[in-house]
Amino acid sequence: MRGAIFIGKRPNRARTPFRTGLFTLLSFCAGAVLIATGLELFLKPNRLMTGGTQGISIMLAHMTEMRLGLLLFFINVPFLFLAAPGIGRSSAALRLAALGAIAVLTLLLDPVPPLTEHPLAASLFGGAALGCGAGLIVRTGGYTDGVGEAVYWLKRKVPLSIAELVMLANLSILALGGILFGWDQAMYSVIAYFVAYQSLRYTMRGSHRYTIVRIRGHRHEAIRSGLLSLTGSNCWVAAPHEAADGLTVLISRQQESRVRELVLAADPEATIRMTPLGAVNDETYKYSGQ
Repeated sequence: MRGAIFIGKRPNRARTPFRTGLFTLLSFCAGAVLIATGLELFLKPNRLMTGGTQGISIMLAHMTEMRLGLLLFFINVPFLFLAAPGIGRSSAALRLAALGAIAVLTLLLDPVPPLTEHPLAASLFGGAALGCGAGLIVRTGGYTDGVGEAVYWLKRKVPLSIAELVMLANLSILALGGILFGWDQAMYSVIAYFVAYQSLRYTMRGSHRYTIVRIRGHRHEAIRSGLLSLTGSNCWVAAPHEAADGLTVLISRQQESRVRELVLAADPEATIRMTPLGAVNDETYKYSGQ
């Protein structure tokens, strides 16, 4: 299958080259700089936002006069624990590092005057910087907005798709921004939101968020139990009789290494095939525990 990655009964691949690691680090730093720039030098001074926890933080910073960087960090950290049981310590540490870097850079840029006070220019440049920065951070395994984690948790409790929940959450935040800052600013915030969304999609092009894992082995039940214990409700595991080729698992990209280790520990003779997905229709898959 095109795009599939085979693991198990194959020689171990070489470790990631130094230049690849350096590129990842530079992408991480560039993403944090872009997000901080978009927030502090374009959106916040012009009372604009793009939804998500950034929008909530901008509103709270306006009402309380607290530093935006601190609000970004402390609002996002609780959402991190919603996904912590299934992402592993290394992924959780990377996500925490992303939040910390964005918060520190935002604090450093707080005294700098805005680059423009024209709302249309601020919405275009701020949205582009925020979307591109978020894309670079997500590609490296970090995350920038806790709304996504809240949506995946809420998906188990309401009969709405993930896309519908994300849109509903962001529209609600933008509406609150309109009440607080005025509807003229809300219009420019919608433009910033659209630009950020398109910039994120462009930056994430060629990357993937989810992975389909197909497992063939002799200890399916042990592997299935381990996967459910590892990922909780964050993945879908087909029962052995539901998959002719063995087990089929839908996981996030950050869970790939942990799933590989768990499967080979439970069954060293297992063969694993990982297929990256550019996009997943969440209505197509069931979530364990539902």
